[in-house]
Amino acid sequence: MEILIRIKDFHGHASGILHGFELPSADEFDVDIDLNLTRKQTNKVKELLKDKNHYRLIGKNKTFDYLPETNRKSDPTVMYKLPFRIVRFKITDDTYEVVVTNLDRTKFSPQTLKELYFKRWGIETSFRDLKYTIGLLHFHSKKVEYILQEIYARLIMYNFSEIITQHVIIKKRNRKYDYKVNFSVAAHICRQFFLGKVTPPNIEALIARHITPIRPGRSRPRNMSEKTSVSFMYRVA
Repeated sequence: MEILIRIKDFHGHASGILHGFELPSADEFDVDIDLNLTRKQTNKVKELLKDKNHYRLIGKNKTFDYLPETNRKSDPTVMYKLPFRIVRFKITDDTYEVVVTNLDRTKFSPQTLKELYFKRWGIETSFRDLKYTIGLLHFHSKKVEYILQEIYARLIMYNFSEIITQHVIIKKRNRKYDYKVNFSVAAHICRQFFLGKVTPPNIEALIARHITPIRPGRSRPRNMSEKTSVSFMYRVA
């Protein structure tokens, strides 16, 4: 399986995947890491663990299916090899991103990975709309089959809203920016259609009234925060 994962930059973060690795001091780099993971804690292994770029200990309380959960003293030391690349590249004049990948260096240069990184934006915005606009962030059910029902219902709602918005015609005028449909408003109008409050001929016309400018090159800082579970009691508030 090929992966390309964006991770926390080591600048300003004391934790994360990069914590503990000895990496170049350069702003941009492409480093191969040949990591060996183990649960064993013998004296020999403890010496190996001093090389943090090649050996890591997996705690007993951590789920990792590729290593035995328990180790008797007489058991042989089992290592799981995990090779990957850590690539850091510039995305603006003063910001950088770090990715972890197992893609072949000869076929995927840092510049190619940078291009792949920018292509993820459409996927991320789709998940954002699905979670926040459509409402897939929290569930009302407790049973698995009902949670799945909620997921499928929201996926159908998202796909329906996307199909409708793609057919909305935005009139071109003498404007500074190009415009696109406001998906949040469009999803609300589609929801009203399912409730019988909006008739079919009026859906696209209503959506076309709510458009937002497309400002190329605009970006927002990543606000990293921990997510906590939400109690079912929020439904009675």
